Amino acid sequence: MVIFFFASAAASSAYLTVAETFPLEIRALAIAVFYAFGTGLGGMIGPTLFGELIETGERSNVLIGYLIGAGLMMFAALVQSIWGAAAERKSLEEVARPLSQAGER
Repeated sequence: MVIFFFASAAASSAYLTVAETFPLEIRALAIAVFYAFGTGLGGMIGPTLFGELIETGERSNVLIGYLIGAGLMMFAALVQSIWGAAAERKSLEEVARPLSQAGER
């Protein structure tokens, strides 16, 4: 139960990150694409992977599944720390200029 609490917070923060990095005109489309891709990929890999791990009957194999998930989250944190946009105390228009204003300075 605790794991799902933290996983839910991570999923919510993914929407905010996407919302802040795309121009206003395509922001909703970007969120939809990322959501569909993540849901499709996670919906196929997650049950298959954990089904195989649970079927072995070994607790250590289930731990491996959780460690894979933790590794993916740490990789995502590393990617964000390197290429993420600093959006603290900025409006969304400052972080990603609207396409209608892209040529203006």
